[in-house]
Amino acid sequence: MNYLDHFKELAKIPHGSGNTDKICSYLYDFAIENGCLAKKDDHNNLYIMKPAHPDLADRPGVILQGHMDMVAVKEPGCEKDMKTEGLDLYEEDGFLCARGTSLGGDDGIAVAYIMDILTGEYKAPMIEAVITADEEIGMIGANAFDAKDVKSKRMINIDQEEEGIFVVSCAGGSHVAINIPTQKLIESGLRYRIEVKGLKGGHSGIEINKPRGNAIKILSDELCKLYERVDFKLIDISGGEADNAIPKSCYADIMLTDDSNQLILNEVKKLNGEDFNFGDENDYDSAYLSVSLLGDEDYIVFDDESTGKVLSILKEAKNGVISMDENNEDFVQTSLNIGIVRTDEENVDIDILVRSSVEAEKNALVFELCKLAKKYDSLTEIDGDYPGWAYRSDSPLRDTFVEVSEELGLCKPKCEAIHAGLECGIFASKIEGLDCISVGPTIEKIHTTEERLNIASADRCFKLLTGVLEKL
Repeated sequence: MNYLDHFKELAKIPHGSGNTDKICSYLYDFAIENGCLAKKDDHNNLYIMKPAHPDLADRPGVILQGHMDMVAVKEPGCEKDMKTEGLDLYEEDGFLCARGTSLGGDDGIAVAYIMDILTGEYKAPMIEAVITADEEIGMIGANAFDAKDVKSKRMINIDQEEEGIFVVSCAGGSHVAINIPTQKLIESGLRYRIEVKGLKGGHSGIEINKPRGNAIKILSDELCKLYERVDFKLIDISGGEADNAIPKSCYADIMLTDDSNQLILNEVKKLNGEDFNFGDENDYDSAYLSVSLLGDEDYIVFDDESTGKVLSILKEAKNGVISMDENNEDFVQTSLNIGIVRTDEENVDIDILVRSSVEAEKNALVFELCKLAKKYDSLTEIDGDYPGWAYRSDSPLRDTFVEVSEELGLCKPKCEAIHAGLECGIFASKIEGLDCISVGPTIEKIHTTEERLNIASADRCFKLLTGVLEKL
């Protein structure tokens, strides 16, 4: 079996973040059956060791690293249960895709590469594979991983989605959850759903500086404008699927009283079909509002204070790019993404991901969100904090990747820093003197239902990886 065969086998196993028991057991058994030393911890992290090829036994080892979980999202109307069912893969025009769902190329391709290298006849020094769990929900696995048994001081992270871009530095991040307590009552009235649809979404780090609309912010801004003219009460507000994905859609159910006059109804109805456009003709993102009447009966609604509180927090919370690197106008320094809003029986919960390559700016933005929540008698919980990964001027590993890429006649590589979280920062903080790089094949539209893996790019990247291993 080659790496692509392994990827297809992995896709049969549900492995969304927080649902990694089965895939962890599968990988552990795979490693043991193929004669490798394997250990797994209580967080579903895996450590696998394969001895060096006899010709390279005198060389220092190398860590191959990726994560086993994926952002599991599906199209509206897709009936697949992603907690219990595998993916439906297909190939089209040189790409590997999944029907109705995200593909999990981030980071299933890393795991598939590692499986191939562990079992194939490749020349390599000692391989220490570290496959973590729950990277996509705050790098929980990497944070919990005990690196005391890891001997290697060189690490290849395979979690980059653009071929030929060698990542050599990344931002740190922190997850902020705002919990808004609400008071509710029962009232009679007209229930309308106002919904934002039609946005592209995307990765909240890599694509945060692109002209991407955030459905939660668009809807909350429109609701706030409407609230100034119309007395309504919130029933429900929901949007987004992950804190690290720019939300493509969001809806709010509101109630107007039975005696709402025609002028008020017209204020609501005229929102229907309103367009929002972003970007230019080369990278166009647009959304529209839809308004529909759902019913006319008794509903459990937020009281006036709770409605105002939720709308105010969503309106006042910053979103998107906060600052750019003064030394590189193309590099985002600090950002945040309002990724999820959900309503339950007692609360409205908002999940936000803060990123920055400057620790002080990250902390200041987290503090600002906490202050905003406190202003409206709401609670905050900070978790998933992870450090950035600083650029290393002297990197033999990076030099080897550039050298081998040129020798093999692959695309001319570029070394870049990215505004996204990578586990490299966590491992660099755990393993003193770690020389690290992040690489990977081209995977388009990750974290969305349009995600697809460029197979030719994946082949070239694997060729580069095995070439580097032989050279190390």
